[in-house]
Amino acid sequence: MMPGTSNITQAHRDFDTGAPWYVVQTKPRQERLAVTHLAEQGYHTYLPLHACWKRRQRRWTRIREVYFPRYAFFSPADPQHSIAPVRSTCGVTRLVRFGNIPATIDPRVLRELHILEQTLHRLDQDTTISLFKPGDPVRLTDGPLAGLTGIISTCAKDRVTVMMILLGQNSPVTVPIDSLIHTAA
Repeated sequence: MMPGTSNITQAHRDFDTGAPWYVVQTKPRQERLAVTHLAEQGYHTYLPLHACWKRRQRRWTRIREVYFPRYAFFSPADPQHSIAPVRSTCGVTRLVRFGNIPATIDPRVLRELHILEQTLHRLDQDTTISLFKPGDPVRLTDGPLAGLTGIISTCAKDRVTVMMILLGQNSPVTVPIDSLIHTAA
């Protein structure tokens, strides 16, 4: 890995670079690209991420998403490293400024944010987090019962039992977790 590259999963990060940490606004959904290109120019970078559930290709998947969409943080490798090239970096829209002064962020804030990010990431890996829990109202999206609603009864890793009213009676129906979405109560 090159000096200055961002290692998001790094357990301990040194935000005391000897230079200020600046904030850049990125192009939509190009935060990772901007951070990569800034790192290739020798800047220290940080892009906070968090885990969340997203429905992709009709399946629920756990992904790591950008915590502050369209924003990233960087610091010059040393105090003499110019920040002028940042404006034309691929993926960057602009350097965030207050008037003519570039916005900076205290490295202690970034360190605490990184500690929180790492703690949540470890908790997410150590525990099985289900998208659904008993009592949640859901609607089936696939299969012969698509469009019908029910209440979650039990949850397993890949399958969920939903209590549904079928033929006038409460009936348990076990379905793949990917065939459900939350509904309003």
